[in-house]
Amino acid sequence: MACAQQCAAEYLRTAHEDLLTHLQNFPLIIDNLYQRHVLHDSEVDALKAEKTDFDKAKFLLDTVCKKGEAASYELLRILNITRKTTLHQASHFWISCFPFREDPEADSSVGANPCHHYQKQLKLKAQNILRRQWKQCSKFLQENTDGNFTYIPVVLDTDTDLNSARNKIKMKNRKCKKIRHKKLRSYIPVQKQNITPGDLLSSYEKTILLVGKPGIGKTSVVQYMLYLWFQKDNEELDYMFYFDESTLSQISKLTSLESLLFDLYCKPPKKHRTEVLQYIKENLDNMIIVFDGISTLQNNTTLQKIMDLDLFSEAKIVMTCRSDLEEDSFFPGRSLCKVYVQGFSKESVHRYFHQIVGSDSDFLSLVLNNHELMSLCHVPMYAFMVAECISFRDSTFLKCPLTVTEMYVHIFRQGLKRAGNKTARQVDKYMKDIKDQLCRLMESAFNATLQKTVNLPDTGSVNAEISKVLLRTITTEDTPNSVKQCQAFLHSTVQEFFSALWLLVNPGEIDKVVQLCQTEEHMHLKHVIPFLCGLLSKQNLILLKNLFLEDETQRTSAGFVAKLLNTFFQPQWNEEQMDEDEEDDVDVVFLCQCLYESQSPEACLLFLDKVDYHLDLSGNDIDPYQCVALSYVISQSKEREVHLSLDDCRMSDTEIQMLLKATPQLRYVLIYFPTGF
Repeated sequence: MACAQQCAAEYLRTAHEDLLTHLQNFPLIIDNLYQRHVLHDSEVDALKAEKTDFDKAKFLLDTVCKKGEAASYELLRILNITRKTTLHQASHFWISCFPFREDPEADSSVGANPCHHYQKQLKLKAQNILRRQWKQCSKFLQENTDGNFTYIPVVLDTDTDLNSARNKIKMKNRKCKKIRHKKLRSYIPVQKQNITPGDLLSSYEKTILLVGKPGIGKTSVVQYMLYLWFQKDNEELDYMFYFDESTLSQISKLTSLESLLFDLYCKPPKKHRTEVLQYIKENLDNMIIVFDGISTLQNNTTLQKIMDLDLFSEAKIVMTCRSDLEEDSFFPGRSLCKVYVQGFSKESVHRYFHQIVGSDSDFLSLVLNNHELMSLCHVPMYAFMVAECISFRDSTFLKCPLTVTEMYVHIFRQGLKRAGNKTARQVDKYMKDIKDQLCRLMESAFNATLQKTVNLPDTGSVNAEISKVLLRTITTEDTPNSVKQCQAFLHSTVQEFFSALWLLVNPGEIDKVVQLCQTEEHMHLKHVIPFLCGLLSKQNLILLKNLFLEDETQRTSAGFVAKLLNTFFQPQWNEEQMDEDEEDDVDVVFLCQCLYESQSPEACLLFLDKVDYHLDLSGNDIDPYQCVALSYVISQSKEREVHLSLDDCRMSDTEIQMLLKATPQLRYVLIYFPTGF
């Protein structure tokens, strides 16, 4: 192949006919040729004087080719670097086939004009946005973060039929019928389509709508798109603007494209303002504009113009909104590519906690091996709250177990902190100020749990900011021309936690619920009881002191676990129907979970005495969290041996090791392994 300088002029001549109609954005081409001393002042004036683009292209090609190989090579190099703005797409392959020399210093000088300087301003703005966001997150996790922006992948899906409101209702009904551990597992999404933020950034889709419930990762996706744009080289002169919820509220007051991009977002130098604006208007297909957190178009004429294609008709628009706002009528003028953000996959949850908390954390296994917490943490917002709770515990806390209930209490307080925009010191007072609203939400949670539904009745009186942090909206088609909306918690275990809070506010209902949860019809209420036991622990009552009257909680706490044990050990049938193995029906594993959450050594000894220090786990599937609970109960026995029966008990080697390791009094523990274990 001939060298580049020997064939540049000929390469231009062979494509002369096509280039007459494929060249575009002449100001950018002329400016770069002038800076590289290929064109002189008189030639620039003559070129600008040509009336049509066809005449400008002919004059430019003839002039450059006459100047020889060096000038022709400069034009080809400029067209290659700025191809997206200066060449029709049909000529992109043609320019990519030319054998350019490696000359990075020369490449970096191309386009060193006001428009490129503005691109540098925008990249600095993007860097500052990402740095502020990461700094805000890492101030809680500073010992475990490296200071760099990090993106943990979330599951993205474009299947609109699968994610339709009607299909979601079917999936929700199907989920409710599953046994608990399968139901919890079904919350965690599986990556079926290999879609990444980079794919969205480079796609030819002009309008992308990211849809998902609160805290599911929509902002993380668009901010990672901003990060990818910031990180890439400057070969293409493209701009990216990012408007979050705080700036979106100001958009309605703006009247023009110039005021939106320059006055609200990033101002170019005053002397370059006109030139940059002209470039933007002529090259809208090189613009990417993100609106993160759209809630309504009403009374917002600027956004209405954008959606109606009156503004940014050729620009790439990326928007995020909550699931209840994805109606097509919300965006009347644009053809949408809907992308459903579904949160962390199982792999991403593991990666998140290993990266944020560290693989050596003594608390890591509590999250990753607990069905409830693992399922809850598919929502990145909750994963962050749990990680914050774990990171706060330093080495002085290691001997104090971290219960699941305590995790949820901190999630609850962190949610209030976000909703009210409060500091840690202000959360308690804020909790007291909105106690009535929280109690109504607790009541709605309990009533929904009682009725085996996630649809919450009557949440209209709940503060909008609280709803935004804790709840999601479910939309169903009521009629062909109307929809019905109701609210639900982001996760069913949060609903169970709020149900337990309601029982503490209404202690007279506790005995009734404990009795009901042992019946087949209301067996689902059983999952509220461990939360209730945990909430009655001294540490958690301190964190929730402004929700409950101290005297009432003391009366409820006194002897509650003993009463719970008596109820579960009490025969549920007549003496004539009992057999010698009646105690085999006692759910030992469940009661150990309750005891672990309550963190009461006295209650553990009472329980061990009732089972005569013999725990029969035969036929059970024991998960790692249950192993921790069992180990805690066994470890309270200081003077007597505890016998475990593990006939036909399914436990992994890891779980057996966990059980043995977590039990300091191993010399008091006799374990009977089943045959062939």
